[in-house]
Amino acid sequence: MRVKWILFGWLLSSICAACSPGAGWDDWTRYAERFVQADGRVIDLTFDQKSTSEGQSYGLFFALVANDRPRFDAILNWTALNLADGQLATQLPGWLWGRRDDGSWGIKDTNSAADGDLWTAYALLEAGRLWKSPVYSALGRNLLDLAAQHEIADVGNDQYLLPAPLGFKLDDGRLRVDPSYVPPFQFRYFGTLDPKGPWMPILDTYQRRMPDMFRHGIAPDLVRVAPDGAIELDPERPTASYDAIRVYLWAAMSGRDGVEQLPKLRGFVEIVRERKAPPEKIDVASGKPVAGDYSPIGFMAAALPYLQAVGEQPLADALRTRLKLARTKSQLMKNANYYDESLVLFALGYLDGYYRFDDQGRLLPRWAAPHQD
Repeated sequence: MRVKWILFGWLLSSICAACSPGAGWDDWTRYAERFVQADGRVIDLTFDQKSTSEGQSYGLFFALVANDRPRFDAILNWTALNLADGQLATQLPGWLWGRRDDGSWGIKDTNSAADGDLWTAYALLEAGRLWKSPVYSALGRNLLDLAAQHEIADVGNDQYLLPAPLGFKLDDGRLRVDPSYVPPFQFRYFGTLDPKGPWMPILDTYQRRMPDMFRHGIAPDLVRVAPDGAIELDPERPTASYDAIRVYLWAAMSGRDGVEQLPKLRGFVEIVRERKAPPEKIDVASGKPVAGDYSPIGFMAAALPYLQAVGEQPLADALRTRLKLARTKSQLMKNANYYDESLVLFALGYLDGYYRFDDQGRLLPRWAAPHQD
């Protein structure tokens, strides 16, 4: 089923009597007020007021968790019109929108970003199931099919998700891959929905190659995959930082698919224990923090579900207290940033019971009945 953009008119004008925008989730209400325009653009205020497909996809997911269908539709509409030329059913969205060199505003890079594409597909598919909308479901399936066509690469018998269609297949036959782009629960969900697709093989590759990826028990931002399948450090980004921090978060949320991953990341626990908070950057080769004691608010939040999942509750409690103080200061100074607060919503929303994932990777929001077909 191909969805024509014109079909979204009724979505944007509909009023869902069963929807209660926000569903009492104060963190989402504050997030939406600061970062989501009325037209659905999710703005990264920290970096030139840009918007990304990642930010739009996170906005969709949070709006679904909050049962906030009006904002969900606004975010979806803005994404389709501005990142995909109104052709989201047949075209992957460009990843970057903002102020161009000539001063105009618009798409700055049409290369897609796989994490934004797959989070958008996931939010649409689950919105279709939970809100009983076949239009959302069909659009989500189309995006999933497009990602399978353009963002997957093979190395021998292994399959990998490319971060984008362009720029991550190197001239020497190597691939650059981002472990944080593979949330295990999400790939379990896609594999259950599309058993003939690449999703479970990608998850299987990821799980088998974790010991090679997570040296010193630390998740890296990027790794390289050689033509013979060897996993190598990425010399251009030999760090664990703003991408890698999500790996711990996804592992803690992934139930059975995160169980094997959790103990392979214990090096991170020891660094947090020593530093009292996750450092902004870790050198992957040595497993040591880069000089400086700065810990982003989002990093503190993202570490909490992982620390709890591996039985480090006292450490998690102390870090949550530090996070609360840091967030209060940030809010008083009105300088909370998009990425930090996105990680906060993922982490605290999960810990505080606003959502969970079942063994098939399906979303279980607090507002929904325990079992949704």
